[in-house]
Amino acid sequence: MYYVIIVGPAGSGKSHLVDALGDWMEFNQLDAARVNLDPAAEWLPYEPEVDVRDYIDTKTVMEKYKLGPNGALVASIDMLTQYVDKVRDEIEATKANYVLIDTPGQMELFAFRDTGPYVLKEIVADHRAVTVFIFDAVFASNPRSLASSIFLAMSTRLRIGLPQINAVSKADLLQPDRMEEINEILNSPDSLYSTLVAEGIDPLLAEASAKALEAIMPSDVAAPAAIRFVSAVSGYGLDDLYAAIQQVLAGGEDFYTEEPSPRL
Repeated sequence: MYYVIIVGPAGSGKSHLVDALGDWMEFNQLDAARVNLDPAAEWLPYEPEVDVRDYIDTKTVMEKYKLGPNGALVASIDMLTQYVDKVRDEIEATKANYVLIDTPGQMELFAFRDTGPYVLKEIVADHRAVTVFIFDAVFASNPRSLASSIFLAMSTRLRIGLPQINAVSKADLLQPDRMEEINEILNSPDSLYSTLVAEGIDPLLAEASAKALEAIMPSDVAAPAAIRFVSAVSGYGLDDLYAAIQQVLAGGEDFYTEEPSPRL
């Protein structure tokens, strides 16, 4: 059982990517279970095999404790620690080869607080896992927003402590030349530095951003490139993302060929 944890800012397309990647895996005879870890989700594009809303619902927490949306979500994740064993048991009962975890949009839960990483660690247990951090294509098109997202990706990598693949979502919104520019920037700290300085950003901040990018790039020269481009709408790049996931989890070998799914 392999765990793929989809992380990214609110609105970056995590739920749609979980749905599309799961569909792609199943089309290719790879068994996948979708897990919703967002107790505040009002709608999902997929039917989760495991749903934390069966245990904790943020709207109920908000009303009961008179909290705002953000505070209620934080409280909900804190309360989820009481049910993490049940969530893990539900996931393992699916016997799926791949577990795709859809995380809340409030990144503070994973970038700055202990509860989010703790919940993930308890769920994953001793299974192999990888984090997929997604950049919104709209943010990635703006150098200043892109630099901010890079720091968030670095913080997520630091806090969760798992191997991390970085991907730009909503690639269907990008023209080919713009995608090429973003690809060049995100695969080269020097290019990021030059781009930020050209935008009028203080060289010290540009240098810090370049170092942050370097920190989230693969250290192994044989590893996948630093960034992938994907679209949950068109399916663009899903095979490339899967290849990167396999490179991290199984050295490039298809898990399906090693251990056929008991559910197929």
